[in-house]
Amino acid sequence: MTPIGWVFLIVGPVLAVSRRRWLYAVTVFFLPFTATGVANIGTGEDASAVQISMYLGTFLIARFVFDWMRTAKVLWPRSERTALGWLAAFLVSTAVSLVMPVILNGAEQIPSKTLLDLSTTPLELTAHNVTGVLYILFGFLFAYCVAVFSRRRANMLLSIRSFMAGSIFAALWAVIEFICKFTGVTYPAAVFNTGTAASTLGYRQILGSGVFRLSSVAVEPSIFAQTLLIALCLYIPFMSRSRCLFGRRIDRAWIALLLVVLLCTTSSTAYLGILVLVAATTVSVPSKMRLRFLVAGTFTGLIAVAGYFTIPVFQSVFSAVLLNKNGSASALERLMTIQNSWEMFLRHPILGVGWESIASHDLVVHILANAGMVGFVCFAGAMFVILQRLHRSVRSKQRQSCQDIQVDSGIYLALVVTLVTSAVSGFLNVFGFFWFICGLGIAGGSMATESESMNRSGLLPEATA
Repeated sequence: MTPIGWVFLIVGPVLAVSRRRWLYAVTVFFLPFTATGVANIGTGEDASAVQISMYLGTFLIARFVFDWMRTAKVLWPRSERTALGWLAAFLVSTAVSLVMPVILNGAEQIPSKTLLDLSTTPLELTAHNVTGVLYILFGFLFAYCVAVFSRRRANMLLSIRSFMAGSIFAALWAVIEFICKFTGVTYPAAVFNTGTAASTLGYRQILGSGVFRLSSVAVEPSIFAQTLLIALCLYIPFMSRSRCLFGRRIDRAWIALLLVVLLCTTSSTAYLGILVLVAATTVSVPSKMRLRFLVAGTFTGLIAVAGYFTIPVFQSVFSAVLLNKNGSASALERLMTIQNSWEMFLRHPILGVGWESIASHDLVVHILANAGMVGFVCFAGAMFVILQRLHRSVRSKQRQSCQDIQVDSGIYLALVVTLVTSAVSGFLNVFGFFWFICGLGIAGGSMATESESMNRSGLLPEATA
């Protein structure tokens, strides 16, 4: 148990019994805290931490199940059925894929994910495979809870505010991390960086040129960047003068903080995500806001170019993150894992080699190699349905001048940016914030469907104030 784990050992059950709404808000708040574990299991390379959001999320799911049992009714809303059905099919496909390690039973050799390690491991069913499916099970149930809870506009805003508050706290903690590293003061990692596994020690990373990186409460800078990108996407629709999330001036300050910290993570995922965000924003936001984002993006780009040619520190960071990284060992390892996984998919294209049997540092090939075409079609179907409903919601509410567009367009941007960055950095299925944005997407699209049906029946006016 970690120090913060002892606190939530009591807080979690108390909130689950007495305050489900508070439990939900606290769980969402701690989604960016991927390096914060309530307990560490195992030692060495086999060590893993129980994320605080997963710990609290388990109580949240249990509370939903208790409510089902008490009312003798499982809530399966009609407007969410299609998306949830595809996600459930993806869960089933990962579970079914575990028959492959049993059938092959050592006949296939899985290459190492390390560049200098030429050894192979016989493909057999292990506890790691079962744990991987349990992660998908948790993700599906958590996405369901988020989708059902956020169907009402007030609860949707609570979801966004809770996640935004956690992201802002993580950004402020990154400022403390920067100050500690810049001044040489010992960074208080024992507070929130409580994971002992090597994969959770991202705050120790330093680029080859001596430039330190920022991971704050996340396992590594790239994962930290993913959460900040989602927060920025959710914040963008509230940049209009007539809308605010916490307050007009406070919102502007928080947006500036998130953007500056995101740039300081020195993560290529952050910079790719910003480019995707700017491109997606010009398509999804109202036409009145597009020019503002294009001007801001162009101005930021010119500042970056000027900084690169005039400030030596900018040159060092840019070269280390984007230029030299392409030929680094980590980049070669990523390409090697993708190639090895693709070869495994070609050998076993239907069900793959079994969920979490082989590592691949991307989204598409990872699913193809581990769950085959069956798993990939189910996952792609879920994402397509969610994005289609969100896009239709954004377009319909633009025509109706409906204020709900500020929610739907932000969720749409967040999911698009997350999927694009995951395609080149890895599947985020072990992190709750990925399933959170999926759940918000399902809820946002369903609100649009219900509004359209009510308009057709004459229950709502043409334009909703």
